[in-house]
Amino acid sequence: MAVHDLDKAYAVHAALLALFIQEHGGASNAGALARAQGLCDAAVDAVNDVESRVAIRGVKSLAMLLYSDDGHFGIAIGDLHGVHAVRLQIANELSAFRGRLELLESRKPSRPEIPAVEPKHLRVLVVEDNRDSAESLRRLLELCGYTVTVAETAKEGLDAARSMRPDVILCDIGLPDADGFSLARALRRNPETSAARLIAVTAYGKDEDKERSKKAGFALHLLKPVSPGTLLQVLEDVPQAVKSS
Repeated sequence: MAVHDLDKAYAVHAALLALFIQEHGGASNAGALARAQGLCDAAVDAVNDVESRVAIRGVKSLAMLLYSDDGHFGIAIGDLHGVHAVRLQIANELSAFRGRLELLESRKPSRPEIPAVEPKHLRVLVVEDNRDSAESLRRLLELCGYTVTVAETAKEGLDAARSMRPDVILCDIGLPDADGFSLARALRRNPETSAARLIAVTAYGKDEDKERSKKAGFALHLLKPVSPGTLLQVLEDVPQAVKSS
């Protein structure tokens, strides 16, 4: 019997990452907690390694805090507090788990080739002022083969777009220095960035918000929380014409 089932462990890692992106926490959520605990148990079963199990058990404990009404109160990491601090700790534990899996894989003798994630040849700019959400989204998209850059403000987003020439921009509307509508109009006016496909990812869900998105140049208006499956399908459907050569 194999000591490690790394394929299963990688799949569980991806599923946990997707879960925490979809279910932000901060209130009692028995369904999300049960899914997180089940996935953590599956990860422990898949990898017979102390450091991996320490990381994944940390995720399991933190999930209990995240999906409760008050478990996140009083928790702080730097400038982050409450739910955001817990989610950052979860992201760190998942990153440690992933790193351990990669180390175990590198030490595995005579292992069969595991197909690498096929690069998507698509540059994605994420404009999101919530660092935790932005980092989680970046990790998910990179795991799926996309090249990702993150900006936290409209100004950073505009500068990044001019520099990297993204194919797709996933943009929040409520940004700290200017709203996403203003950023979209600026991107559309600039010949260097006008070809990017703009997708709003926001909690602004009123009909007038959707109409403003359309007028500003957004091709799609997605409401938070967006399921990872929906988001990945949207990126898969990006026309070939905007893909990098």
